[in-house]
Amino acid sequence: MPNAEKALECYLSIAKAIAGQTDYDLVLENFANQLRTLIAHDHLDIVLLHGFGTQICYEARMQTSWSHTTAPTKPTAKSPIRDVLLGHTAFILTGDAWADPRFNFEGADNKPLFDADLRSRIVVPLRVQGSLTGSLAISSHKTNFYDHGLVELAQGAADLVSAYLFALERGKQAKESAVAELEATGREAALRLGALRLTEGMERERQRLGMDLHDQTLADLARIRRRMSRIDGGSAAAQREINLVQDELDHCLEEVRGIVENMKPGVLQMFGFADAVEAHLQRCQKHAGRDIAMRIQDTSGNRMDSLPDTVRTAMFRIVQEAVNNALKHAACSTIDVCIARVDERLIVTVDDSGTGISDADLRSDSGISNIKTRADLISATVNFERLTNPKGTRVAISVPLTAGETLLT
Repeated sequence: MPNAEKALECYLSIAKAIAGQTDYDLVLENFANQLRTLIAHDHLDIVLLHGFGTQICYEARMQTSWSHTTAPTKPTAKSPIRDVLLGHTAFILTGDAWADPRFNFEGADNKPLFDADLRSRIVVPLRVQGSLTGSLAISSHKTNFYDHGLVELAQGAADLVSAYLFALERGKQAKESAVAELEATGREAALRLGALRLTEGMERERQRLGMDLHDQTLADLARIRRRMSRIDGGSAAAQREINLVQDELDHCLEEVRGIVENMKPGVLQMFGFADAVEAHLQRCQKHAGRDIAMRIQDTSGNRMDSLPDTVRTAMFRIVQEAVNNALKHAACSTIDVCIARVDERLIVTVDDSGTGISDADLRSDSGISNIKTRADLISATVNFERLTNPKGTRVAISVPLTAGETLLT
């Protein structure tokens, strides 16, 4: 057995060789080269536990299927050194792994022992702050090559590098997680941009249809209405019938005008967000069939109109949907819309005095789903709150002032 001075010299050389290195393979190679001056070996591997009963192996001096594979993470239960990795034994020392039953149980991942001609082996644990994190295994082609004295030296080397290797592995995992997250974020951003462009195309088509309805259908209905007004029914009964048709035409004209405004919100383009919401509230109030008090308040200084048209239009559609939902489902007597700036975000709240939103409503594929989808497309957040005093529902939509920049990038 080498003396203590030689062991100390080896450990110091190991520390110098790996200090500051961040490439895992290079650290392992430097470690193996320096340790070889103290413990001769033909193969060295480091196994690190990954949790959930799995492990990953790194090898030096030669590569086997323990590490050189497309799926390096393997189940610890099948590892030929599982007794050390599971903490069942303090170390493993064998003169011939080929004939040692500890390495040769049913289902053992021991093929590399034979392929790489690994006979004598020392396996010691790696620990960080008392917790088992993996193992160091040293192997030779020769049989009966190691003794208990070398086990102590191997354990000293393992104790020296365990924390360094643990930190490197955690850094590697963090980097891989960051890359995976970045890729996922990139895919999500691409999907969002694609959906946004599709929505923009649909919005343009809605506006085109609105213009067609305005320029053609409304004009045709108005012309028919004028012609009807000039017809003399002759008899009182015929005139009453004509008057009924005129009333129906008036109703159709009003309905089509509402559809046109919904499809092509001219007030939004010409006068801005707050006025467009107020115009929508007035139309809803007119057609509600019951008394409903509707109010809008803008304390943001018209900041919504500083956002790109895509964001502003999406926010308008969300408010439309929230108001329509309240009228349709809430049996409310008041609807209040408030626009405010809070730090670097614009908050639009739609409060109603209705029955209050339920958990079933939140899970339904109704207008709520449309609201959430539109909000996601412009990097906005939406919250639904059941109010208790007074009773009702609040829909709060929050959009960053930089939403337009986010969409462009």
